[in-house]
Amino acid sequence: MLDPALIRAEPARLKASLARRGIGAEAVDRAADLDARWCARETAAQALRARRRRIAEEVAEGKHAGRDTSNLEQLGRQVAEELRGTERGLDELDAARRRALLALPNLPAADVPEETIVSSESAARDRGPGGSGGPLPHWDLIKILSLAHTAEGSAGRGFLIWRGCGARLVRALVALLLDFHTREGGFEEVRCPAVATARALEGSAHLPTLEDKMYNVAASDLYLAPRAEPHLANLYAGKVIGAGALPVRLVASGPAFRREAGAAGRDSRGLLRLHEFPTVEVYVFCRPEESDAELERAVDSAAGVLERLNLRHRRLLRGARQLSHAAARTIDLEVWAPGLARWLQVAAISSFTDYQARRTNTRFRDAGGKARWVHTVGGAAAGVPHLLAAILENGQRADGSVALPEALCPYMGGQETLRAGSPRPRTKA
Repeated sequence: MLDPALIRAEPARLKASLARRGIGAEAVDRAADLDARWCARETAAQALRARRRRIAEEVAEGKHAGRDTSNLEQLGRQVAEELRGTERGLDELDAARRRALLALPNLPAADVPEETIVSSESAARDRGPGGSGGPLPHWDLIKILSLAHTAEGSAGRGFLIWRGCGARLVRALVALLLDFHTREGGFEEVRCPAVATARALEGSAHLPTLEDKMYNVAASDLYLAPRAEPHLANLYAGKVIGAGALPVRLVASGPAFRREAGAAGRDSRGLLRLHEFPTVEVYVFCRPEESDAELERAVDSAAGVLERLNLRHRRLLRGARQLSHAAARTIDLEVWAPGLARWLQVAAISSFTDYQARRTNTRFRDAGGKARWVHTVGGAAAGVPHLLAAILENGQRADGSVALPEALCPYMGGQETLRAGSPRPRTKA
């Protein structure tokens, strides 16, 4: 959430900054109007509460001294009635004010471009020749190698059942990612629930803006977690982190759920657009002056995995209109998928400045003992489906087999190649 003081003091600058994100001035005007009305009403209510307390004290003193206090008591009743009228609707006004403030996204950082730009690209990697017609897309390789099949009969379109070497490959890749980020990146591993409360999702800024893309658990305020971020963002909600504890660097893995209407088509084949998929995310709590460096550090760790997997990749600085609701700056990492002849996004890590901290009420104690808003950095360090697609397409050989990256082989029990015809348990008719 943006600082309400900024809306009151610098509305013109706020409008200009949010205009870069495509947010109209009317959204700022609405938030400013509701905030001004709430402030005026709350100030009046506070003044009446103070007056009521003073009258009550005078009544008590008068009675103790044996004086007639009937006039004071009558005045006290009048003030109490006036206070009730002032407070009436104050909660509703505050709720409307909060909704308007939550609807305003974070301000884009000054160096964020208008459109997404490629900032760097790794050298091209050698890859297998693919079939006689050129490299195959990963969905053909998944079918040839019998790695997975759709779960339409049990879960619906957009869900997969991984089997045999496919299931092992998913597990191996997640283990490699976690080991890399914990052992070499210095992140602490976290395991989060697969569901999150509406309050947690509001804190991470997934609600209310992304509600139509999430699965709601019936008869509850729970949602299937769109990622681990809601849990990580709320880890210290309502608390003040000690001065010596920062930075806190976390890495989490688990299932992510995404509901998308109208997802059928070219970009929904294979592993491109699933409704449930494994992900590995990083998240950092840090001091404001450290947030830029922590963003670079997290991105470097994510890029280090791609180097270890020997995948051609590039780095992009996301444009202002493409930023997520909470992000002030986002760096994307994409890998080259030769079977698709296109780049696939595998990581998106953002600086959230103090935006999420204000929503979750998370602060830290500075060296002078003052409680200040903490800054946070986080995002997907690896979207596993796209990463698997790139591994399969870059490792394919002319005979339909797939050579695995050397770094992944120990996690596959020493297996170096995926081949068709892997044995499976037989079932009786």
